[in-house]
Amino acid sequence: MIKKILFVLLGAFLMLLTILLVNTFRLDNTQIEAELNQPVDRNPDVMLNRFSRALQYQTISGDMGDQRNMDEFYEFLDFIDSEFPLVHQQLRHTRFNDLTPLYFWEGSNPDLDPILLMGHYDVVPVDSTDLDEWLHEPFSGAVEDEYIWGRGTLDNKFNVMMLLESVEYLLENDYQPERGIYMVFGHDEEIGGDDGALAVSQFFQEQDTRLHFVLDEGGLVIDGVLPTDRPIAIIGIAEKGYLSLELVARSSGGHSSTPPSDKSIIKLSNALIKLEQNPFPARIDGATELMFDSIGNKLPFGLQMMYGNRWLTEGMIKNRMSRDRSSSALIRTTIAPTMLRAGVKDNVLPTEARAVVNFRILPGDTFESIKDHVRTVIDDESITIREYDTISTRPSAVSSVEGSVYQALQESIMSHFQNVYVSPYLVVGATDSRHFIPIADNVYRFSPIEMNNEDLGIIHGINERIGVDNYLNSIRFYVDFIQKTTQ
Repeated sequence: MIKKILFVLLGAFLMLLTILLVNTFRLDNTQIEAELNQPVDRNPDVMLNRFSRALQYQTISGDMGDQRNMDEFYEFLDFIDSEFPLVHQQLRHTRFNDLTPLYFWEGSNPDLDPILLMGHYDVVPVDSTDLDEWLHEPFSGAVEDEYIWGRGTLDNKFNVMMLLESVEYLLENDYQPERGIYMVFGHDEEIGGDDGALAVSQFFQEQDTRLHFVLDEGGLVIDGVLPTDRPIAIIGIAEKGYLSLELVARSSGGHSSTPPSDKSIIKLSNALIKLEQNPFPARIDGATELMFDSIGNKLPFGLQMMYGNRWLTEGMIKNRMSRDRSSSALIRTTIAPTMLRAGVKDNVLPTEARAVVNFRILPGDTFESIKDHVRTVIDDESITIREYDTISTRPSAVSSVEGSVYQALQESIMSHFQNVYVSPYLVVGATDSRHFIPIADNVYRFSPIEMNNEDLGIIHGINERIGVDNYLNSIRFYVDFIQKTTQ
């Protein structure tokens, strides 16, 4: 009897092992091979000098309502007009709210929907207390040690300048696109894009303009972040939504010498602790699922087996991803208390305590489901919950990874970088591209630069910089991609 049971158990084990192995080896290979694309015959010293000077304009967008130095913005726009004469002379162009330029390169076939290429030239402020830690002045544009240094090198003047260099080069070489090309360079992306990209999108909608696709910042080539034998070029095919809620707790207040049991700060603190202890449930779907489908068979064998058999291991995968803040953000709506305010004096109990909690919303969740979760978890009717008066955007739809545009993007990436894998990706931040979702079925987010873990930490940070070769070589990518998608 015992032998029969052992044989049954052995048979069941072998059957399970067979299923696991079959599912593992069935993971598709979505990667392609591509020939190296042609170099761009432009003087590298001239291009570097132009980029260096572009970084010296302090086009800073601070918090909402902060006063900008408008002269810096206008001078930057005059600078690009003078430095890219063919773009300025041959492309139709206008400015929205005086500061966001829109260029149009008319295609030879007006029946084809145009494409939209994007960047933004506003940058975040530099913390004055960090200045001593910068190896070069934040707005110096210094070219030293094989890097270009300064605020905007990574976010996002490099996109603006690379696109302009690429289009100027194509104009010099008499390229004529069959499909029209729009370029828009926002001046207020860092504070929401309402006066820039959103204004352009509203104009397009009024004109019934439909876009073939949009390409903006958001993805890049990352090395050492995932356990693969090559860097991975991640293409943002969706982005999370953005919502902030303000929680307000009230009490009778009073003197600190005789504190009541009902304290606004304690009520608010308890609410925040409950939110921290009750995260949104994890889901592996949409763009994140497509990412794993794309690179699943490039992971170490144990992880291949785990992902290939999600019917059995999904809980393990979620637990593993939840332990890392970057991967956790890919599988759930995140909760982040960001602002607190209460009290006016150390011996006075405040009658009111306020907190702002920011949510980055996973596609599939909604504003309404976020609010329902918060109400249910806090479970305190005395705490007022309302939308905070700032940016709020719903999560985007997921763009196709099957069509010709994604294929062209993958081919251009492989042609440019060669030894990389290409994968779709969920962008956890927000980009100006979200404003164009109503008029484009496919919105992609990718910039052709290589970064590692250390580099990721300097976006918006101290010693922001980009490698000289990284910058120069990326112009070749745009030249190739523009031709692939407009012929």
